[in-house]
Amino acid sequence: MLTKPIPSTGEALPVIGLGTYRAFNTSLNPFKKKALQDVVRLFFEAGGTLIDSSPMYGKAEAVTGDVLASIDGHGKAFLATKVWTDGRQRGIDEMEDSLRKMRCTEIELMQVHNLVDTDTHLATLREWQAEGKVKYIGITHYTESALGELGRVLKENPEIAFCQFPYSIARRDAEDYFFDLCADLEVATLINRPFEQDGLFNRIKRQAVPEWAAEFGCSSWAQFFLKYIFGHDAATCAIPATSNPDHMADNLIAGEGRLPDAGELKKMADYFDNL
Repeated sequence: MLTKPIPSTGEALPVIGLGTYRAFNTSLNPFKKKALQDVVRLFFEAGGTLIDSSPMYGKAEAVTGDVLASIDGHGKAFLATKVWTDGRQRGIDEMEDSLRKMRCTEIELMQVHNLVDTDTHLATLREWQAEGKVKYIGITHYTESALGELGRVLKENPEIAFCQFPYSIARRDAEDYFFDLCADLEVATLINRPFEQDGLFNRIKRQAVPEWAAEFGCSSWAQFFLKYIFGHDAATCAIPATSNPDHMADNLIAGEGRLPDAGELKKMADYFDNL
């Protein structure tokens, strides 16, 4: 799988991650557990590593931990989750609970979710990072309207190595300045909602992928939408969520081959805008 460097360290990160929102918030009957095991196995076999969750996602953290343990997958995963509460002690309690649920004693990435009590949690995370419990610190939001506030927090806190926010071929506000800001500050970007929670697929309906998309390796709309994201230099990793092995396999193809160049990205956006 294609990788991009985490700017603050140079560590290579595969461009496709795995989100767990909704997809992993489930009771694990044998059928569902096998499907999720297959999803994660395919993900690892293709070279994927980053799995993103949150205490906000119901059972997702515990299910992630269960599935990884059942396939001996913890050593292959770059685990990311979030803190989403007010207060120092409540934040510590929530993060420790997340580690227990995900069945780990330390984690690659802990993010302040939706900028809730940001300063308090960043102070704790700096301590955890010094103790080796957290490798990277991040912040997140789920709305484009928060990009300005995310940027302010990034400028004031150079320890932040990751920023997660929404971006897709239909929502391109980050192209105006935010990608450049993250690049200047050496911050890796995690792209949530790359399919607009299936909204992009609803828009294209039964239309075929344009033939010219094959020039950069796209044979499905999922691949088209993901490669549009990866084509931007400052887009580090997208985290589509799925519990369907077929969808996982389709998404993973987008992580192979060449990326569209600037002219092709404009062509992709123009084509989508005129659907």
